[in-house]
Amino acid sequence: MSGENEPLLEQEQSLEEEKGEKKRNVFCIIIFLVGVAGLSAAIIISYFLYFKYVIGLKVLALNVWGMPAKVGSEDKELRMQAIGKFIQKEEYDVYLLAELWMRPDHETIRKLVPSGYHMSQVGDFALSTCDGRALPSFCSGLAIVSRFPFIEKEFLEFSYHGSIWNPDGEYWARKGAGRARVEPHPGFIVDFFVTHTCAVGPSYSNAYYREHQVKELVGWVDSSNADFIVLGGDFNTDPKDNETSYHNLKEAMISSMEEFFLVIKEWLCPKRATYGNPKNTYSYMYTPVLYDYIWHRANRWNMIWTNFFDVPFLRAKKVISDSSPSNSTNGTAVEVSFSDHEAVTSSLFLWKSIL
Repeated sequence: MSGENEPLLEQEQSLEEEKGEKKRNVFCIIIFLVGVAGLSAAIIISYFLYFKYVIGLKVLALNVWGMPAKVGSEDKELRMQAIGKFIQKEEYDVYLLAELWMRPDHETIRKLVPSGYHMSQVGDFALSTCDGRALPSFCSGLAIVSRFPFIEKEFLEFSYHGSIWNPDGEYWARKGAGRARVEPHPGFIVDFFVTHTCAVGPSYSNAYYREHQVKELVGWVDSSNADFIVLGGDFNTDPKDNETSYHNLKEAMISSMEEFFLVIKEWLCPKRATYGNPKNTYSYMYTPVLYDYIWHRANRWNMIWTNFFDVPFLRAKKVISDSSPSNSTNGTAVEVSFSDHEAVTSSLFLWKSIL
């Protein structure tokens, strides 16, 4: 009898094993489908959250070289008109301008600002003692043009202004930082800072004053409670300089240029110099240096990063008159740079955390 029962038992065991295997397969398939559904849902939710909570901003920073002609600038009125007309193209959301010292030049650009844009007034980023008519004495030369309305505007004056004994005029200027708060999208609070630090002297670096100014600047940035902070302007310091200014900025914020190019030789080179650039029609004869930057950082769980960075070569047309009797035209048109500095531009992405 035992021999007759053995095949039956084996068949029953085999059937049980097949049923168990099928159950395991079905369970695995269900787990797989649940996993795929969960992953798909996560991707779809992340996709919509990304586009819901990420916005783009295009920023330009430019030292406009607005010193009066008697102090050394060239073609100032022509260049200011060209800068204003360039802003009319609305290619950027925010323009951070430095060395806009004189009130008439500020007014020239203001009149050309396109409808829907907003420009800071001279007094927003300057002391009440600012001249700006005959000389730039006690002025900051700072201005911001924004596609978005200003929520707040504030001028922060540096405590260090250069030596009264030096001929560079730094002591008589009142440099600092202009802060403008905007809300480019509901719930996205951004503080834009524009600045201009102490310039290099003819035979001295002014590093002492510049280092102290940058420390103050970093302190102002650290105290901002905005979701995002963007800082741009003319810092008058090159990464290769023997001073702490660039290092202190880099510890507090992220350089858009470094973030985008990654490899040093791609950004720390003559073709991307912002002063003394070989293509600049006013300063090409000087040693190429990188003085102008756009920096950024985010507070709390928010994120900001650079999508694109450029050093564009902006030009204006200048007509040179020809008094020769044989010349029947009004003159020869040549291109000149917008400034003795090159502009820097950055396309930024801002991600607002839902936490």
